[in-house]
Amino acid sequence: MNIKYNSEDTVSHHGVAAVIKNNASEILVQEHVKYGFWTIPIGKVKNGQDIIVGLKEEVFEESNLQIEDYKELIVKNYYYERNNNNVKVISHLFEILKFSGEMKNMEPQKHKQQLFMSIEDIKKLPYISDLTLLYLELLGFKRNAKI
Repeated sequence: MNIKYNSEDTVSHHGVAAVIKNNASEILVQEHVKYGFWTIPIGKVKNGQDIIVGLKEEVFEESNLQIEDYKELIVKNYYYERNNNNVKVISHLFEILKFSGEMKNMEPQKHKQQLFMSIEDIKKLPYISDLTLLYLELLGFKRNAKI
């Protein structure tokens, strides 16, 4: 897969990810166009932006949901090579405890699909993001990104 990185992708930054559950305890996932994986909502925090402001902004931009309460689960550093640049992503994984709004795929050009899915179905997806893997690991389930 030949990924076209933008300038923000090729510099070190903070990233955020949100575990958002519906009333059936299913988790919001998206089929990401650029990277070809399924993922919980993820995004970049702008340089100098507060992490929580970035989290709320990314979730709203992608799903039309407004975060009302949250809990940070873990912070983990990831290292990638993008366009011959070594990129460090300081990733913040959050569980969203309360949200409002009606879910809508606000970025269909970035996400082919956006839906709530059971943990068991997420475990079976052919390719999932690092932060989705991290959440599964917190639940005690380990697998490779691609199966």
